[in-house]
Amino acid sequence: MSPRGCRNVRNARWQAWVPCGMLLRMMQVSGNVALPTANAGPKRGQFNAEVMSNIAICREHFILRLRVTHFPPSEPGQFVQVLCGPDVAIGVPEAAPAAAYSEVCWEPGSVPPAFHDAALLGPAPYLRRPFSIAGRRDNPASGYSEIDLIYRVIGKATGQMAALAVGDSISILGPLGHGFSLPREMTTALLVGGGVGIPPMIYLAEKLQRQRINALAFIGAQRADLIPLHITGAVGLEPALNVREFATFDTPTVIATDDGSLGQKGFVTRALQQFCQSKPQTGAVVFCCGPTPMMRATALVAAEFNLTCYASLEQPMACGMGTCQSCVIKYRPPGAEDWVYKLTCKDGPVFNTTDILWQ
Repeated sequence: MSPRGCRNVRNARWQAWVPCGMLLRMMQVSGNVALPTANAGPKRGQFNAEVMSNIAICREHFILRLRVTHFPPSEPGQFVQVLCGPDVAIGVPEAAPAAAYSEVCWEPGSVPPAFHDAALLGPAPYLRRPFSIAGRRDNPASGYSEIDLIYRVIGKATGQMAALAVGDSISILGPLGHGFSLPREMTTALLVGGGVGIPPMIYLAEKLQRQRINALAFIGAQRADLIPLHITGAVGLEPALNVREFATFDTPTVIATDDGSLGQKGFVTRALQQFCQSKPQTGAVVFCCGPTPMMRATALVAAEFNLTCYASLEQPMACGMGTCQSCVIKYRPPGAEDWVYKLTCKDGPVFNTTDILWQ
C-alpha cells in the first residue's frame, strides 16, 4: 500500500513514491523504450533522437529536424514530449541496481523535504515540453524516421533547444494523444493555424494531399517576423501557393497579421469568415490549432456557416500521458446535458469544438 497522499512510480531503472499531483521525470532509461498502451503493440515510446538540423526560420522560431529509429506510426495532431535538458536519472546513482528506489513523501500541510538530486537543483528544465509534429519522413529500409518540430524560443527550455547542434542527442516521448480524423463526407479542408499552432496544419496538409482532398490554409501571426514559414511569393488577399511548407502539398495559403505587416490586417479568423462569406462551402471541414482565443473564435465562425470544426488544443502539460492531470478541459459529450473533465494529452488534443466548454 502506498504512503498517504503518494503514488508509486516505477520503471526498469528506479522506483519512487511520489505525492499525487507532483510529477517526477518519467522513463529515465537509456535507449529507445516502448511504453505500454491500452491496445496491443508499441504505439508510443521513449526515443533518443539525433539532431539533423536546427535552423532559425523567423525572428523567434526554429525548425528542429530529428532522426529517430523505429518511431511508431503517427497522425497529424499528435505530439511529442521533449526533454530539453540532459537526461539525468532521479535519486539513483548510475551504478545502482534495477531494484533500487528512493522515497519522496510528506504529509499534507507539512514542509516538503529538501531535494538533493542534480536533476532538481541544476539549471536544466526539469519537465518535458510538448511540441506538435510538423512533418515526418520514413525510410523503411533503414528503420529511420525524420521528425520535424517547430518551436518558439520563449524561455529556458526552448532556449536550450535553440542551442542544439547537428549530431546532438535529445530524448523524446511519443507519439502522444489522438490526431485529426478525416470525415468521409469531407470534400474540402480549411486549415487554420496561429503561431505555434501552425505546425500540425503542415503535417495535416501532407496527409490531405496523399488522400487527394482539397485544402486551403489560413495562417495567422502577430506580425510578419513571427510567421514560422518560408514565404516564396507575393502575399495578397487571395489564396496563393506562396508558402513553401504548404505549397509543397498543393495547399494555397491566406496570411493574416494583427498589425497588417503581411497579408490581411487583423485576426486570421476574420480572414476565414470573409472567405466563407464570399465562397459558400459545401462539404468543408475546419481544422484549427493555436491560442485558445483564436480556436474559440474559429469554432464560432464554423458554427456560423454550419461547418464541422476540430481543434487541436494547446494546454500546459507536464507528462503528456494522463499522469499529472494538469491539462484538463471541460467537455460535454454529444447529446449529454452535463459536462465532464477530459485530459487534453490523453483524450485529445483533438476535439470536436461543439463538445468543448470554452473557458
